[in-house]
Amino acid sequence: MADRKLWLALAMGVAFTSLPVWAQDQAQQQSTDQKIQQLEQKVDALEKEVKATTTIDPSGQNAGTVSADYINGFTIRSKDGNFVLHIGADLQVDNRSYFDAGAGSDLDTIVIRRARPTFYGTVYKYVDFFIRPDFGLGTTALYDAYVQLNYIPWFQVRAGKFKPPVGLERLQADDDNTFVERGLPSLLGPQRDIGFQVGANLFHSRVAYQVGVFDGVPDSSIGTDTAVSDHRDYAGRLFLTPFAPNENVLKGLGVGLGVEGGNTDGEALPSYKTFGQESFFTFASGVTSAGHRTRLDPQAYYYVGPFGVLAEYALNEEGFQKGTVRRNIAFRAYQTEVSYILTGEKKTYGSPTPKHNFDPLHHGGWGAVELAVRVGDWEAENGIYTYGLASATTTPRHLHEWAGGVNWYLNRLLRISADYGNTAFGGGAAASAGGNKLPEKTFITRFQINFGQL
Repeated sequence: MADRKLWLALAMGVAFTSLPVWAQDQAQQQSTDQKIQQLEQKVDALEKEVKATTTIDPSGQNAGTVSADYINGFTIRSKDGNFVLHIGADLQVDNRSYFDAGAGSDLDTIVIRRARPTFYGTVYKYVDFFIRPDFGLGTTALYDAYVQLNYIPWFQVRAGKFKPPVGLERLQADDDNTFVERGLPSLLGPQRDIGFQVGANLFHSRVAYQVGVFDGVPDSSIGTDTAVSDHRDYAGRLFLTPFAPNENVLKGLGVGLGVEGGNTDGEALPSYKTFGQESFFTFASGVTSAGHRTRLDPQAYYYVGPFGVLAEYALNEEGFQKGTVRRNIAFRAYQTEVSYILTGEKKTYGSPTPKHNFDPLHHGGWGAVELAVRVGDWEAENGIYTYGLASATTTPRHLHEWAGGVNWYLNRLLRISADYGNTAFGGGAAASAGGNKLPEKTFITRFQINFGQL
């Protein structure tokens, strides 16, 4: 009995001695659990934040992120890089001023010349796509929408709506033209058309070729997105830069030829505009497009250092009909433009990249400044009057244009341009008024921002 009492006393002593330690362990365990729970809550919050906020990667090299370098636009790419989506935009705001009582409307105006969101990218590594509508000038139009298979490098296949391979300046990106408006040869070619095309750059980009079949559209038109007949236009272009990519004085020399042929039956009549974007050519009542059309466009450019020259000639022969009279009429146009970048940047077929972006207060940079001049001519053969297709008292058949301009590239994306264009006309007025339509004198300034373009 005494032994049992002794063992019970010892057990109770041990229990009372261990109680504070057990309580302390319990408190520590509860504190640890609370900390773990708090950390888990923070991790959950961070995961939600990561899902809600996209990682910005200026280099665009980290797979699975959204990158934004603003030159290539916003980019979403898959981890393996086989799926890519670029999102860009293009905005041009023009101020047009007309001088004297000439061909212009004499109504100074500010217009949204182009407003184009752009979506392009790659799917399954070998398939590219490009979609670009335009909301400029108070209209809505689909300018580009095509898909291109690049599986065979020397035989790339494109289908959809895009620029047919004809004119040199027309194929230049709308933001890379030296002047705010294209020259007179571009009036005699298509803007956009729907069709199929194969082409590629070969021999280290020394040779470029394109061959395609299209619905067919009037001169200087984007078409109606639907075929007007079962006839088709066939186009092809060969362009050579034989001294590229070697570094030599002839590296920037390029020469080529674009051709297109088809039938104009059922098409709308072509429309031609001046440098100031005023329509100057009016067909007589009852005239329709009918017969065959052939477009021929020899072209060349040369760029060396800050200097550049671009030359182009366009010859069109198109069929028209009025009553029982059906005739082919020849249209011709040429232009030569010369440019020089005063700040020393390299001139190319694309836009220059300033050595120093505009930031005079912090880095002393003023961007790049370019001067340019252009001369050109456009004419329709005299048969346009002889066969009653147009009236000499209302429609000029000859234009001579000269233009001068300055481009200020504040950085790779922002450009401010100021151009003066003078257009003289042959015909288009009654004999009592001198026989020639009064000249158009136009001053255009443009503010342009563009990122994410091909």
